[in-house]
Amino acid sequence: MNNIISLKRGKWVAGLLAALVLTACSDWTEVEPVAINEADIAKQNPALYAGYLENLRSYKKSVHKVMITWFNNSNKVPLSRADHTDVLPDSIDIVSMMHPVNPAQYELDEMEKVRSEKGTKFVYDMNFEAIKLIYEEMVADMEDAAPEEGVAMAEIPAFVDFLVDTVNQILPLARKYSYDGIIIGYKGKNILHMDEAEKQLYTTYEKAFIGIAEDWHERNSDKMIIFEGYPQNLLNKSILEKSSYIIIPSTDAGNSAKLSYNIMAANVEGVPSDRYIISVETVSLDKEDVKTGYWADGVTRAVTGASQWVMLNHDDYSIAGLGIKNVNNDYFNIARIYRCTRDAISNMNPSPKK
Repeated sequence: MNNIISLKRGKWVAGLLAALVLTACSDWTEVEPVAINEADIAKQNPALYAGYLENLRSYKKSVHKVMITWFNNSNKVPLSRADHTDVLPDSIDIVSMMHPVNPAQYELDEMEKVRSEKGTKFVYDMNFEAIKLIYEEMVADMEDAAPEEGVAMAEIPAFVDFLVDTVNQILPLARKYSYDGIIIGYKGKNILHMDEAEKQLYTTYEKAFIGIAEDWHERNSDKMIIFEGYPQNLLNKSILEKSSYIIIPSTDAGNSAKLSYNIMAANVEGVPSDRYIISVETVSLDKEDVKTGYWADGVTRAVTGASQWVMLNHDDYSIAGLGIKNVNNDYFNIARIYRCTRDAISNMNPSPKK
């Protein structure tokens, strides 16, 4: 029976960590020119390309609307260029690797190259709700499995113990594989709907999940942390001041009004209002799926509509940028690879008019 625990954890660490843990600049750095093949530039005019990269890195250090993407790197033997991070749009600021455990050597090499040349940061996700789901599935499997004759059934670990053990397995990945930081995912439960017993329970959860991450960050201050979820549900909101960004999940948004609602719901006392990012979904590669990645009108792509909303004036809060889930899907575009992602970056960071 102990093998069940090992099997579940191994399966989770190898394949589901992403769920747990998951352009345009100014005139002087036009980072996404349509007609230029950057690989050819590097060979044909190294000095020009070096200048381009220097401007690109300077742009990412400047004040601008940030682009965060989630990259599905499940194929450890790449099947096409869509499996490579070095073809992502240059102006993407942060890439979350959805399968961060045991990256292939080509992944490590590309990450280092893109980081050093283009200033892109690579992170991974650690998600409370996903860990809880894995635990519940593990418990169900243990309860359903009949022990062998004469063998006592293994004791089911308490969730908090499982949570602590899991978090302590996830956090070291940042140093082991040279990631630039982690995204801490936590939705929790509406505080207004909690009784005292639930508040005590969720306080324990937060200490075991977020508290350990905060302590880790104190010892690894060179690594960035980003919060994703419902910050209004945190009983202890201290993690938010330490977070570079606060990502509000908005894949449920069918229009711009819902985006505004999601931010206003999160914008309560104790939540910094100067670092919000909304995350939306790309369209599905399944031709039968005509809803994923679209707003309620069935026409507007969520990525496009959200990037335009980001640029509106927001009186009570600031929108720092946009997040795109499953960005790989946008690679497959007839007009140009990652066209919607590039357009979204341009929408948020338009070049000055001459």
